[in-house]
Amino acid sequence: MDSKTEELWSQEKQHWFDGASFYERELAPGAAMVIPYPAGLQDRADALEGLKPARQWEAIELYDQNVTRKGDTVLLSYRVVAWRDCCSAPLRARCASTYLDDDGRWLRLSHEREPIQDPASKVAILRRPDRNAARLGAA
Repeated sequence: MDSKTEELWSQEKQHWFDGASFYERELAPGAAMVIPYPAGLQDRADALEGLKPARQWEAIELYDQNVTRKGDTVLLSYRVVAWRDCCSAPLRARCASTYLDDDGRWLRLSHEREPIQDPASKVAILRRPDRNAARLGAA
């Protein structure tokens, strides 16, 4: 994997943890998002509004990762298992993100997330990460 591809996968993983701050920094003008909540096609402004205030993901696992590159545009597609502190079951989804190399800075043009039922997948054995009790405010 070349350094640009590694940089993109790192950026893609970071969006799961940074939420709105990621989108404010990295979402291109005119970008489009297709995510289940709030449902439907969203432009940049809608996506930013929909993420405030949002609970962030505490852990993620990406698998079945693919990269398609055409000039300055790169499509990352993958499956994800993601955990939030508010939910007992993880999110399982198919995702695709398109990035544009804008003079050395990767901007996200689009993202699509489709929840799936995938109990027989190779990540079915994954367990929720141990919680840090102090981080969650427990005594």
